[in-house]
Amino acid sequence: MDPEFQKILTIVLIVGSVVIAAGTLLLFVVFRAFGGKTPGSSTHFALIAALLGFVFACCLGLLLLSYAGR
Repeated sequence: MDPEFQKILTIVLIVGSVVIAAGTLLLFVVFRAFGGKTPGSSTHFALIAALLGFVFACCLGLLLLSYAGR
C-alpha cells in the first residue's frame, strides 16, 4: 500500500472512531432521558448496538467496494 494512503486511512479511522464514540454517548443520553422508566433496561444498549452494527456494516461494505474497483 502507498504510504500516503495509509496515513490518510489512519486519520479517517481516528476521526471516525471519535465521531462514533460521541454519537454513542449522545444516543445513550437521549435514550436515558426519553426511554422507559425501568432502571437497568437493556433496550437502550440493544438500540445502540443495532445502530453501531448498521454503521459498521455500511463502512465494511464501502471498504469492500473500494477494493473491488482495483
